Amino acid sequence: MKNFLLITIVLILSFNYSVAQTINAPTELEAQNENPFYIKVKWNDNSNNENGFYVERATSLDTANWEVLGGVGQNVRTFNDYWITLNKRYFYRAYAYNESGRSDYSNIDTIIAAGDTANFPGAPSELRITNITMTSITINWNDNSNNEAGFIIARRRQGEVQFEYIDTVQTDVLTYQEVGLTPDNIYYYKVCSYNLAGTSDFTNTVSGTTKSNTILVNNSSALSDGYFLSNNFPNPFNPATTIKFGLPSKAYVTIKIYNAAGKEVESLINSYFNPGIYSIVWNASGFPSSAYFYKIETENFTEVKKMILTK
Repeated sequence: MKNFLLITIVLILSFNYSVAQTINAPTELEAQNENPFYIKVKWNDNSNNENGFYVERATSLDTANWEVLGGVGQNVRTFNDYWITLNKRYFYRAYAYNESGRSDYSNIDTIIAAGDTANFPGAPSELRITNITMTSITINWNDNSNNEAGFIIARRRQGEVQFEYIDTVQTDVLTYQEVGLTPDNIYYYKVCSYNLAGTSDFTNTVSGTTKSNTILVNNSSALSDGYFLSNNFPNPFNPATTIKFGLPSKAYVTIKIYNAAGKEVESLINSYFNPGIYSIVWNASGFPSSAYFYKIETENFTEVKKMILTK
C-alpha cells in the first residue's frame, strides 16, 4: 500500500511539473521587408517560462523544406534574416523552448524579398584564395558590376554551419585579408556585392587551411644515446624558435607550451616517434611577449625548460 501511494504521489508531481513547464506558442508572426538587406520576422511572446525562440524558414510549404535559421534569447521577439535572395518568396515560423521541451509552432507568414531588380548589382565571380599564412587568409574576386556600393565578405569556421558577415569593402576593391586567425584551421569564404537596391547572389565558396605554427624536422641520420631536451634557440626569440629533443627508443611524445601562470597555451607534439633526434619550430606570432615554458613528456622521461618571447 505504501509503495502504491508513493508511486501515485510521484506521478502526480511529475504531471504537475509537466503542466507547469508547458510553453505557450508565439502568435501573430509577421515577416517584413525592413530594407533590401534583410527580412525582419517578429511575433508575440505568449509565455513566461521560455529560454528563447527558434525561427525556421522555407521556400515552399513542403514540410521537408524547413530549416532552422537561428535562435534568440528569452523575451526577444524579433529576428533578422540576412540570408535572402531578392525577389524570392520565403515562409517563416517560430517556436518557444525551455528545458522541458518546446511549444507548438506559430502561424506561418510568407513574403517576397523586395528589391529594385533593375538596379541591384551584378554578382562577383571567380572567388579565389591568393595567400595563406598561419594567422591570415587573403581572397580575391572578379567585379562584374558597375553600380555596387561595395562588397560583403561572409565567412564560416571549421565545424560551423552558418556563414556570417564579417566585413565590407568599398566599391572596386577586389581583395580582402582576414587576420587574427587560428593556425592549422579551415576557413570558408564567399562574397556578394551590394547597393541601395539590395545584394547580389554570392560567389562560389572557397576554403583554406591556415598554416601550422609548428615545423617538425626529423634528423633521421642521427641517433640519440638517451632522452634529452635541448635549450631552445634562439632565446630570447621573436617570433619563432627551435626546440630539439632526442629519443633512444620508440616512444609516445608530447611537447606542450605553458604560460608564466602555468596554463597550457599550445600543444606542439602528441604522437609516436621512432628513435632519433628531432627539431621542432614553434612560431609564437600569435602570442604576447612573456616567459613561456616547454615540457616534453614520454613514458620514461619528463623535462621542462624556460624560454622568453620578446616583441
